[in-house]
Amino acid sequence: MKILYAVDLTESRLTTGAVESIAERMSADLLVLHVFAPTSTAPMPIDPMSGFGDFAYVTYDPEVQHNIERAEEHEFHAFLVAHFVHPIQPEILNGDPATCILEQADEQGADLIVLGKRHHNRLERILLGSVTREVFERADRPVLLMPRREDADVQNGLNS
Repeated sequence: MKILYAVDLTESRLTTGAVESIAERMSADLLVLHVFAPTSTAPMPIDPMSGFGDFAYVTYDPEVQHNIERAEEHEFHAFLVAHFVHPIQPEILNGDPATCILEQADEQGADLIVLGKRHHNRLERILLGSVTREVFERADRPVLLMPRREDADVQNGLNS
C-alpha cells in the first residue's frame, strides 16, 4: 500500500505525526509531496510602479527563479527533518498543486491521498479556490482530509 501526503509546509508536527502513524498502522509506504507554483509571467491588471490601470508584465529572471526553487527545496528538506521520524519518500514539484498531486498519485500508484483541511472563509474560497476541493472532486481514489491542528492548541489543552 502507498499513501501520498501532500504538504504545503505549514502543517504542524501533530498533523504530520498522525499521518505517519496511519501509514505505519497500514504498513504503507509514505510519499510526502510538496508542490510550489512557478513564477508568474502573466499580465497584471495594474502596473505596480505607477498604480495605473495598464497591463504590466512580470519580468522573468532565470537566476531569481533558480534561487526561489533552491530556497523552496531547502525549506522542504528542513520541514521533513523536523516533522518525520520514519523513512518516507520525499518529492518536490513545481506546477499547479492540484494537477501535480493527482498526476503524482497516478504515477506512484498511491492507494490513498492525504491532504490537510484548511478553514477558509467564504470570500477566500471564492477568490483563492481550494487545492483540497479540486483534488477531492477530481480524484479517482480515496482522499483523507486531515484537520489542521496547531501543536500549541494541544499543548494548551485546547484539543476538543
